[in-house]
Amino acid sequence: MKKYILFTGVILFIHGFCFGQVVPQGFLVNPSDQTVTIGTQVWMKYNLDVTKYQNGDAIEGADIAFNRTTTTQAWCYYDHNSSFNATYGKLYNGYAVNDARNICPVGFRVPTQADFNTLASYIGGSANGGKLKETGTTHWYTPNTSATNTTLFTALPGGYMGNANSSSYMNYWSYFWTSTPTGGGTNYLRNLVYNSGSFTESTIFTLDGGASVRCIHN
Repeated sequence: MKKYILFTGVILFIHGFCFGQVVPQGFLVNPSDQTVTIGTQVWMKYNLDVTKYQNGDAIEGADIAFNRTTTTQAWCYYDHNSSFNATYGKLYNGYAVNDARNICPVGFRVPTQADFNTLASYIGGSANGGKLKETGTTHWYTPNTSATNTTLFTALPGGYMGNANSSSYMNYWSYFWTSTPTGGGTNYLRNLVYNSGSFTESTIFTLDGGASVRCIHN
């Protein structure tokens, strides 16, 4: 996710977003090129890649935390390789997602199950996930079925990290956390996959696994 360093003394309001002021994370989202409006919703165009909560507290960058069952809020790079960050952003465990300090930039939050349901409804149902996927096979593994990206959501297959230091499915799957608990000790996720147009809900992760976050405007 691109960031803009901001300075005091300048306050600008564009499309209802305030940016130009100093905030604890050090930046605010620029609506002109970092967000996309899909129906009634405004989404970030990029996977989250912050290292601080909204209040400025650090989120642990954790090779260690992803190596064991833990309740530590944490992020990591896919396969602990920072070269993936510019394209795919960071992966966050569910404890970071659930933290009340909010990992998303000011004015944004982690989407709920209902938010993703609204998005799925707008694209014509969960069979039409291709409208959310980046086109081509630069990042998605072939055949990248049904990908049209007509929404400009530009979903990328960032894969996931398990709690045993396992990295899996980059270029094959997008996994996006929601903030909604399943009632079974984890949160719902939404998935996109390289060989299908489906946009499906999942409960396969535990909270100590790492997945992408795509923030939605409050």
